Amino acid sequence: MTIGSLRDLMGEACRAASVPKDKAEFVVERYLAGELRGRGAHGIAKFCFEAQFFSQREGSPQIVREHGALAVIDAHREIGPISAAYAAEVAVGKAAEFGAGIVGMINTQRYGILAQWSERIAEHGYLGVVMNTSRAEATVHGGRSPVLGVNPLSFAIPTLNEPLVADMSTTLAPMGVLWEARRTGGPLPYGCFVDDRGNPTDDADAATSAVVFGEHRGFALSLLVQILTGSLFAFPMGADVDSTWSTGYTFVALDPSFGGQVTGFPERNTQLVDAMRSAVTRDGAPVRLPGQMSKERADHALATGSVELDAAVYRRLQARAAGDFASD
Repeated sequence: MTIGSLRDLMGEACRAASVPKDKAEFVVERYLAGELRGRGAHGIAKFCFEAQFFSQREGSPQIVREHGALAVIDAHREIGPISAAYAAEVAVGKAAEFGAGIVGMINTQRYGILAQWSERIAEHGYLGVVMNTSRAEATVHGGRSPVLGVNPLSFAIPTLNEPLVADMSTTLAPMGVLWEARRTGGPLPYGCFVDDRGNPTDDADAATSAVVFGEHRGFALSLLVQILTGSLFAFPMGADVDSTWSTGYTFVALDPSFGGQVTGFPERNTQLVDAMRSAVTRDGAPVRLPGQMSKERADHALATGSVELDAAVYRRLQARAAGDFASD
């Protein structure tokens, strides 16, 4: 599938959903980025799902509470990429003023991959961290009751070249994999989801919880993300997250210069990245850095001008372009 044809269909879908013309291209590119990087559950498929909410936007995001480096944003149900860009800008502005920006956002539509927002912060020379929660959809290894959100996390480190970016869920697989498997009838990756008795299952209809990675260590990390996207800003957590609108998001920008007192942050990071690039596996291959595979996939897609797309997802995209936002 050519990237150009995908852009055209996504643009038609935005027009059908009354997305403002000056915002539509930005929305398209942000979701398309996930597809190009090989993150299908957060690319075109995510766009097709989120498009049903585009017409529900109530206004522009707005800071409703702030104190020093911290701020809380009510996004007024804005389209995800638009509200995320605003939150990232607020975090960067706070970092420029206070040395740190810690921004919580709620009442927004969801966006695609997190990496593009942490990367956006890092491009200003700041350490960028972006995370969010979800409904209680994750359980610890060996558990059966979902108690935490999937709680994805991304961070981006400035270097003298492009930022080094990591983007991951704190579960073995994101919930988007489950949603797509339910739509297509395909199997789940085994061991990533459990049924209501806590047994691993590859049956999408039987799955009730995603499994947190790293056993209790991963569970502890997910808990930290939960607090940073929940109670820190008085946002709902766990079972109290009952919809898109009650889901919490957090954007962090940290200025390593402390107002100009410290220099050399990107230089030191570059030295570390170079050292990691020279490391090898026991088979003699280079160690793969965070974000490396996604970048290679995106570079290949842009070079060829095309990307592979599941037939069912393509049909949904065609339906959205025709103004049908309900069919799967």
